[in-house]
Amino acid sequence: MIDKPVSSRTHMIHDGRTHNGIPSPTAPGGREFIQRLELEVNEHRAVHHPYLEALSKGRLPDPAGALRDYAHQYFAYSTNFQRYLTATISQLDTPEHRRVLLANLLEEAHGVSPDEAELMRKHGIELEWVENVPHPVLYQRYLKALGMDEAWLRAHPFCDEAVQWSQLFLLCCGSLGAAVAVGAMGIGTELVVRQLYTPVLEAIQTYLDVSSRDRVFFDLHQKIDDEHGEVLLRIAEELAEDPAQRSLLRTGALMALNLRAAFYDSMLWRARAMPQAHRPRTETLPGGKVPGGSAGFVDPTCNPDSLEPRPEQLEPGELIHRQVGHGSAAEAFSRSRGHPVHEVALPSRTMSFSIGKLAPGQETSNHRHAYESLIYILQGSGWSVIEGRRVEWNRGDALYVPPWNWHQHFAGNENTVYLTGTNLPLLNQLGQSVVRQEQPQGNH
Repeated sequence: MIDKPVSSRTHMIHDGRTHNGIPSPTAPGGREFIQRLELEVNEHRAVHHPYLEALSKGRLPDPAGALRDYAHQYFAYSTNFQRYLTATISQLDTPEHRRVLLANLLEEAHGVSPDEAELMRKHGIELEWVENVPHPVLYQRYLKALGMDEAWLRAHPFCDEAVQWSQLFLLCCGSLGAAVAVGAMGIGTELVVRQLYTPVLEAIQTYLDVSSRDRVFFDLHQKIDDEHGEVLLRIAEELAEDPAQRSLLRTGALMALNLRAAFYDSMLWRARAMPQAHRPRTETLPGGKVPGGSAGFVDPTCNPDSLEPRPEQLEPGELIHRQVGHGSAAEAFSRSRGHPVHEVALPSRTMSFSIGKLAPGQETSNHRHAYESLIYILQGSGWSVIEGRRVEWNRGDALYVPPWNWHQHFAGNENTVYLTGTNLPLLNQLGQSVVRQEQPQGNH
């Protein structure tokens, strides 16, 4: 197995030629090139997408609803997997390459090979669950467990992003040549399937009442399918012996990952737009007593007409967002502000928090919004201009930004990190239209 990546920035991908097309005397071989490409792929945003983390940690208004939506929309892509493999085979020129991929296609059509039986047993996958069952049928079994039979699917069309992902990925596999197809199907898909399915499987186990048999599609791919990736990896290494094919292999891999990332972007937006799910109330013990926690202070039997609220019951994973600032920044928010911003993903309906980061000498965009903000400086020093008034600050200081005040923050000579709290969710809950406005750079 190839070592895990350290950082994609320290492993630049080269096609083995100089600017004038002459082979470089220090150009990497095919295997070395693919190893470097795999490092880059493993650092791609699709592999570490915030949607996958939000699913696995339950940091969504309705984790179960988000998983059901994912199951439905992902079927638009997964149901065509045999077509992707067939299209890839059609692009290959070498008979041996076609032969090994055809064996892979037959497995997808007729279940797993006998050679994998022992490995499956070690992972707790019963052979009777998957033997001679095509992978698309395994996925349909999962859908049916969620109440999505053929009639339901006909009545609920896929979203545009899911359909476009499937169509464009098929184009990558069947119309742009062997190297692009192998890069897309192998390096950009099969080699990262375990990492992609691990958070999904964790979420299914936590938030859905689905048996191991019904969800075995994900267990199979998360635990077994690295073997298929190795087959495509060997084909990629052989193709990469020709320096002219290397940029095409990389193009295919990145096209596959960028398409998947766009799908995840859409799914994250859909999941965040769902209404907050109502959690089941705490069960009562014999005698009408309520077990544990603050729920024990509420006894509606004393006054059935009382409007005294009962505490909302949340899963432990929904009560904490670990290591805020160490994951991916919120892309759209960061782009509008001109610097990295990490949103705190917790189910508060009245408050929001985010962590902003500024490099030495960096500044935010000049902007204003209809909600108020409190800013606490965690690290660094600098100043802010709030409605034309300069306010200098250091670590440990707190700022207040009134509603609809133009404001901009400037870092001094060191890295700056600050925490921002707003009442944006509260205004949304009250039905107010919350307006934000960004001022173009240069018009401060």
